[in-house]
Amino acid sequence: MNALESTFANLEARMNRAAGTAAPRPAPAAAPETKGDITTRAAREILDAEAASRNAKTAALRAARLQKKG
Repeated sequence: MNALESTFANLEARMNRAAGTAAPRPAPAAAPETKGDITTRAAREILDAEAASRNAKTAALRAARLQKKG
């Protein structure tokens, strides 16, 4: 929120308090997702899936090694 918006918000709040009403302010709209955000999200999903697969394989090999050893 920039200084002008802050000033208007404070003025609106004071006017509402003086009038005895407190109208709720609508929530600001979410910023649209950029191409960079989409790419980052896709890359993270791929990396997370690869890490999960790698961890599962490591756990299976460890379990097989411990079973063979003991």
